[in-house]
Amino acid sequence: MSRSFRSQKESVTASRRIKRRADGSVVLPRLIEREPAPGDTHPLSKSALVRLLHSFPVEYVYGLSRIELRARQGTEVGCPFACYRPDERAVLLYSLPKVWRLRSISADFARSLTKFYADLTFEEEAVVVSWRDGAVMGLWFYCDVFTHELGHHFAEQYKCKNGKIVGRRFEEFVAGLQARRFIDELFASYRRRTTVANNGGAANRSQPARSETSQASAAAGSGR
Repeated sequence: MSRSFRSQKESVTASRRIKRRADGSVVLPRLIEREPAPGDTHPLSKSALVRLLHSFPVEYVYGLSRIELRARQGTEVGCPFACYRPDERAVLLYSLPKVWRLRSISADFARSLTKFYADLTFEEEAVVVSWRDGAVMGLWFYCDVFTHELGHHFAEQYKCKNGKIVGRRFEEFVAGLQARRFIDELFASYRRRTTVANNGGAANRSQPARSETSQASAAAGSGR
């Protein structure tokens, strides 16, 4: 008895239907890099995204038409950081300065930033967020922004199989769960590599270990 579309795993459906080249490699979504806003950079460069996409589970890139790096909208930071356009099956990622001035900040967002060693200064009318290292800002952007938008795409792409998610709050919750998969795998892969490196000989063991966050930022390929 053949299995129905609803009973198949997303990875099986994607592997069967995604476009491939003659050598069997997956055809990735288009990557478009436009100029960032003056004084900004793209936290994840086009070259970094190419490397990342080759390692992504195929079910997350299936159906995605493009990823576009754009200049930040307006003068305020994070309005928005990124967005997913379901009608276009496109992820838009916006440029960022190294120092942000925010009108306010939620406790959850502050924890998200300080987890990646951003410096927060609370002034009378603003919260100043600064990054000592652009690569670590890129890692934060990958973990908290880009993968979240891929989570939205995953939910949209398989809504006929899994059912449409009703309500903005639940949509964000599900996208966050999907993003967590990427984050866990990113850090797990570098724990595995660190273990191998540490078992490679006395020379490796004599070198000072970099922090897990620094290693993972290299994994995300976000150094510029």
